[in-house]
Amino acid sequence: MKKEYIILGLIIIALSAYLITNKTDRDNYSLPSIAEINVADIVEINLEKDGKNIVLSKKDSTWSVGSSADKNYPADQESITKMLDIVKALKLSALVSESGNLTPYELDAKNKINVTVKSKTETIRKFEIGKTAPSFRHTFVKLDGSKSVYHAEKSFRNDFEKTLDGLRDKKVLSFDKNKITNITLKKGDIVKEVAIKDGKPVEKKDEKAQDSNKDGKNADNKVEAIEGILTTLSDLKCHSFTDTEDKNEFQDKGAEEIAKVTLRADANKELSFVIYKKDAKENYPAISSENVYPFLLTTYEGNDIIIKIDDAMGLKQEDNQIDDAMGLKKEDNQIDDAMGLKQEDNP
Repeated sequence: MKKEYIILGLIIIALSAYLITNKTDRDNYSLPSIAEINVADIVEINLEKDGKNIVLSKKDSTWSVGSSADKNYPADQESITKMLDIVKALKLSALVSESGNLTPYELDAKNKINVTVKSKTETIRKFEIGKTAPSFRHTFVKLDGSKSVYHAEKSFRNDFEKTLDGLRDKKVLSFDKNKITNITLKKGDIVKEVAIKDGKPVEKKDEKAQDSNKDGKNADNKVEAIEGILTTLSDLKCHSFTDTEDKNEFQDKGAEEIAKVTLRADANKELSFVIYKKDAKENYPAISSENVYPFLLTTYEGNDIIIKIDDAMGLKQEDNQIDDAMGLKKEDNQIDDAMGLKQEDNP
């Protein structure tokens, strides 16, 4: 019995010695050293996926985005900043695979995102982005010229997997509402002009008294609506852009204007916003004086602005005007069914 214990002990010692002296490949490697890039040196980031290219380029500290050299648009700075943060200091945390099988990591030809970073004189970084790792804190990557797959710190595929439209700057109107001195609202043949001070409407005493006599809340509703218009338009971002890239061409196509807002900041500065009837996809086309391209607002965004304009102008929303603005259709008892009402014989 004692002899068996001795033999068992020798086997355990031998196995332990084997495991210590024969480490797995996963433990016996060193990660490539990647030097940090000076962000100021970066003038171009090229993103390529499945044969489609998007080019982000910097000129005089301003970034633009396009699919070709002759067609560029202002780029979204927040998106650029997120990419630069990863590109300048790509950090690897572990070797995942050296087998060359890239499909499980979405680093195959169809799914990978090729990233090429350039300075004015040379390519300074190239790598490939795969899917987010199961940890959700890492991303699978492959370095240029290597078949090895690594974990890179942070989850960042979504920051690079964007369309051209998704990388465009969506801000279409911006101003300091406290500097606005006048707002003019126009809907059809009706025009309302209101003086503004410190971001709030200054209504005439007789007009305010008239509104108060009609309805105690009427004057307050108008003030709140005008303040709402100023707040919304002072930092307006669109949902996307129209296929038509020229304002004049867009207007020449016969778009039906719903309402126009004109803002005066001082004697020499005038801003404008025009919203048009919904398109076939239920988005509202619009234009502004601060953006050269016609753009689109969602149904919700457009409805919100239109209703605020109506309230500010004191327009009574009759003849299904609210339902039309909200995209509702009063057919087949839709509204009554939604409200739980039952339409019985000649109610």
